[in-house]
Parts: sequence; C-alpha cells; structure tokens
Amino acid sequence: MLAIAPSLLPPPAPAVQFPDGTVAFTSPPRLAEFRASRDLTGARNVTYYFTITLPEEAEEALATLDITLIEGSPQGLRYRLEETAAFQGTYGDRGEAIPVATATYDRDEQRFTLTLAEPAAPGQDITVALRPVQNPLWEGVYLFELEASPAGDLVRSQRVGTARMHIYSRDRPFRLF
Repeated sequence: MLAIAPSLLPPPAPAVQFPDGTVAFTSPPRLAEFRASRDLTGARNVTYYFTITLPEEAEEALATLDITLIEGSPQGLRYRLEETAAFQGTYGDRGEAIPVATATYDRDEQRFTLTLAEPAAPGQDITVALRPVQNPLWEGVYLFELEASPAGDLVRSQRVGTARMHIYSRDRPFRLF
C-alpha cells in the first residue's frame, strides 16, 4: 500500500470559488430551529437559541454567523455579549461546546456577529445561545435574519434563514399557543 504524507497532498479545492477568489458554501447552511427560553415582554434571564444545520455538501467550514433584527423593536435589543455560547447539536440534544473567538454587536445595524475560534466542519448542527439583557418591552412579532460565512480571507456570506419570535404581553390572561 502506498502512503502519502499529508503535507505532500495538494490542499483541498474550495467548494465554490469565484473568479475574484471569493469562496462560498456549495450548499449553504440553513436555520433548523429557533427558540426563546421565555416569551413575555420585558422578561430577563432569557436565551435565544439559533440552531444551524451545516450540511456535508457545504464543503466549507462555518466561521462566522451574523444575526440581524430586521423587524420588531425600532430601538433594537441589547445583548450580554460575554455570555454568548455555541455548541454542537440542538437545544434538546446539546453536544460539545464550540469556543467563540469574538461576539460583537452593531447597534445601528442591529447586527450581532459571532466568529468561532475554530471553524465548524460541515455535517453537523451548531447552536448559538445569545443572551439579551431582556426581552422587548412591546408584544409582537420580531424577525431575525441569519447569514453565514465560510472560513477564509475573501468570502461571500449566504442567507441561512429567518427566525420568528413572538413576544406576548404579561397582561394577557392566557395564550392559545
């Protein structure tokens, strides 16, 4: 049997490479699930869980995830960035922790950006746990748009999905759903 040292093998070709060298996922990740631990106006000690499926066919590792509030609170939300976490698996089937390199928030754009310390390989579910200071003060529907970027210097972000969050008033005597 012939063995070739890994260092002698050519580097793997990127999944999709555009003429300018930009790299993108062949099959983009998708939002599999969104869950808020509490759904009442002004609730504290809340966590928003965004589960992303990174298919094998993506052929590129996930490096960055952007979560932008696109509908809902005009003043935006505030987050406890230092409490941001990521892990393999889903909300109900939590796996190993994934180290976070940076977690930032642009309040003007209402965009949260998470960069993983090591890009996550294709073929797994990844959940990001984002901690707001509190839920919005007004009941209603809030929409978050998610975009993912592969690892690399010149990459193209791709839309992952839209998460829908319902916030209910504390004054409501009961919920039908």
